[in-house]
Amino acid sequence: MLSILQLCRLRLPVNYHVPFLQDAEWPCESVAIPSIPEWSPGVSEQWSQLQELFGAHPPNLVLKYRKFVGGTMAKPTTRLLANYLDMTIPEAIFMRKKHASVVQSLPTYPAGAFAGRGIVVLAGGKYSEIAATTLGMIRLLGSRLPVEVWMVDRIEEKEAWCEELSPQGIVCRFISDYSPDMSAFTHHYQLKILAIMFSSFVEVLYLDADSMPVVNPDPIFDAPAYVDTGALLWPDYWRATESPFTPYIIGRSVRKSTTIPHFKTVEAGQMLWNKEKHWKSLCLSAYYNYYGPTYFYTLFTQGGPGWGDKDTFPTALRALKANWTMIPHRLEPQGGTGERAHSVIAMMQADPADKEKFRPLFLHSNFIKLSVRRLMCAECIEDPSSLSAGQRLTGEMVTFKGSISNHSNPIWEQLNMGGRIFTTRGMHGLNNMGSLDTEKDIWRVMERVACVGAFSDEKICQRTRRHLDRTFANVTRWEGGSERMCS
Repeated sequence: MLSILQLCRLRLPVNYHVPFLQDAEWPCESVAIPSIPEWSPGVSEQWSQLQELFGAHPPNLVLKYRKFVGGTMAKPTTRLLANYLDMTIPEAIFMRKKHASVVQSLPTYPAGAFAGRGIVVLAGGKYSEIAATTLGMIRLLGSRLPVEVWMVDRIEEKEAWCEELSPQGIVCRFISDYSPDMSAFTHHYQLKILAIMFSSFVEVLYLDADSMPVVNPDPIFDAPAYVDTGALLWPDYWRATESPFTPYIIGRSVRKSTTIPHFKTVEAGQMLWNKEKHWKSLCLSAYYNYYGPTYFYTLFTQGGPGWGDKDTFPTALRALKANWTMIPHRLEPQGGTGERAHSVIAMMQADPADKEKFRPLFLHSNFIKLSVRRLMCAECIEDPSSLSAGQRLTGEMVTFKGSISNHSNPIWEQLNMGGRIFTTRGMHGLNNMGSLDTEKDIWRVMERVACVGAFSDEKICQRTRRHLDRTFANVTRWEGGSERMCS
């Protein structure tokens, strides 16, 4: 086996799989630790100006989400799309003028404000347990990019977690440091755009807490599909179900549309952005998200699936006539085993480097959340960082049962008897060495989270190791200490 120093000096193949190493000292210094930039007051000042702009251009009505009755938005018709919203032509004209005024006032890119490439993960509260798995996979698979983990404020920070992450080239950032007034942000969906805009990087690979790489993601920044346009998005399952008024309101048509949208919606669990090329698009997306829950989320999706931030990004790009790239491959649904054998429990997204063949790059586990506590805890007390403001105020103790102790949970049998959660389709043989087993990698990372560090728990650690031994062959356990998952 190669020594640590040999591994540090190697130029590893893109998909080289570096196993966990047991040495406590790590001499490799190739993973940069992001520093707090000197320009952060300037970013805060520009955001304050944007908030003033947005506050002066509110929508003229509230669009409330409701499930569609009398049809399905999975296969929309012009009649279904046209009749969902009770919006009049004068209301649409009013909003078109508001939108045009915002577009005209969008700021230019703040030259010199950002630097380099990096990964941004949105966490905080209950999402931090899930993000811990994603961050472990990033480092296990050999990524040497700096990583910023974003949370709303320090109340959402898990005690001792950020200190634990720092030596791995991962730092915690807090949105409230850049935007003290968070009154307009009532939904977690609204925070994604702020994490991207406030991050210290010019080029950002954004990941949801539950969207993790299955191979080293670093080469994606050099993929022609991204380099050519500076914005790379991945498709969701569904065709767009936006209101026929949308093209008119955003200035892309002179009248209400009479046709069904021909394009698919975006699955925004992972995105790649060059902020210098697309700063105005990101600012416009921030406007859509600022009023997302009360207006734009419903305007863009109506009664269709995927209500939230995801379609604010391509709509902003369309509105500004910006060039961007949608991955040509369909996402690959990942099925479960046992009771979930015929159900989709996650999504696999493709590597843009290969236009012809689907090569997996990201696993978005949007149904089964890969938090070791949520999976393996018999009965746990919620961490204070995961409680609501009301629960913290009353001092209420909140508990939850993990999947392993819930007999009605569809993966209860696998966790108790030993068995894979995912079917093997798309989860094996993904790299050029033929040695990748994504689910085993995920469990090895979760073993480390359960046994070492801020989220560790002795009983959960024991259950996780028992599951590893029962389910996977030739697993090297993570033994003790404060070792880092940094390759």
